[in-house]
Amino acid sequence: MWKETTEPAKTTTPAAPGKPVTEDELRGILDRLEATRDIFRENRELRSVLSSHEGEAQALRTRNAKLEEIMQQFAPMLLNMASTMGLAANNEKTGGWSEA
Repeated sequence: MWKETTEPAKTTTPAAPGKPVTEDELRGILDRLEATRDIFRENRELRSVLSSHEGEAQALRTRNAKLEEIMQQFAPMLLNMASTMGLAANNEKTGGWSEA
């Protein structure tokens, strides 16, 4: 995704007034402009992806909050059922119940 340059960036001084820009200087400027354009394009793409992921994350946070609320509503009943089943299993194992 990131484009790496194989040669180090050249520092060029701006041309003096009235002095024409050389072809190499112009090529260097255009290369830097193209690299900058690529970076901005990649930045836009990444922002778009992050934006869509943020929307998905927000939807998941909302869903998780609803599930947590449901679990909190049912937790006492589930705990009561588990305790009852545990007591029933314990009584069955020790022979506490008789068949009619």
